[in-house]
Amino acid sequence: MATIGLIRHGVTDWNNLGKAQGTSDIPLNNLGRKQAVNVGNRLLDEGKWDVMISSDLSRAIETAQIIGSRIKLSISHYDKRIREIDCGEIEGTTEKIRQEKWGSNWREIDLGMESFEVVGKRGVEFLEEIVHTYNDKRILIVSHGH
Repeated sequence: MATIGLIRHGVTDWNNLGKAQGTSDIPLNNLGRKQAVNVGNRLLDEGKWDVMISSDLSRAIETAQIIGSRIKLSISHYDKRIREIDCGEIEGTTEKIRQEKWGSNWREIDLGMESFEVVGKRGVEFLEEIVHTYNDKRILIVSHGH
């Protein structure tokens, strides 16, 4: 049976500002890099990992690279299916800006956001494939919060 470790990327400046990142390719900040080092150090105590897969967005890639440098594991491949939710027109905005621009009911307006159903479907498809492909392996997956 496969063992899967799920890791969210480190913090970015947009996280600190409360901006929706979605598929915008925002890099880690210094704190995010330190968080990745800390996760890598913790994983050293959890045994050998066989495979590491990352989202193709730079904040996840950099997190995976930093972790991999600590545990001596390279990224096996990148997968778009584990990208963060596509936030459509709200990417780069804060809650305050969204309410000013579209009103307090902005969530009820079609702003081009990817549905949670679609995100869930691509995530489940990814996990089913990984479990089948890497049966009996220990797999780290570096992705996003949504």
